[in-house]
Amino acid sequence: MKRSWFILAIAALALSVVSVVAGEGYKCDASTQDCLDQMAASLQKRGWVGIKLDETNDGRHQVTEVIADSPAVKAGFMAGDILVALDGIEFAEENHEAMMKARKTQNPGSKVTYTVERNGKTRDLNVKLAKVPQDVLAQWIGGHMLDHANVEIAKN
Repeated sequence: MKRSWFILAIAALALSVVSVVAGEGYKCDASTQDCLDQMAASLQKRGWVGIKLDETNDGRHQVTEVIADSPAVKAGFMAGDILVALDGIEFAEENHEAMMKARKTQNPGSKVTYTVERNGKTRDLNVKLAKVPQDVLAQWIGGHMLDHANVEIAKN
């Protein structure tokens, strides 16, 4: 399984952010300072669920950890859950644009519904998104800034 911090701050915390946070497919063209400023501003507006995920061998996202005192705990997420859909939009490559559009409305205080597969059955979990905790923001931004540093070193 491929480890990544997919803390669904936004539905898709976005599937595109997962690859950046995990250090794969680095695609940021902004200067380091511009990127830092943009990320800090953008992430302050994102809603947060509070789960960690791994990508399974078949490309699905499985919950590996539910963060204590997070909206995910209140919603009933459990380690082992497989994400199926968010607000009726199935997690699939062909739905990437729909996920990105939905993500823009998922701010702290927003309510979303995740469909998960657990023990072979699907169930809906209703989540009220929270503000992204400062330590999580620091982790996300710090990881991305390390990617910038690695790119800068590679260019030299």
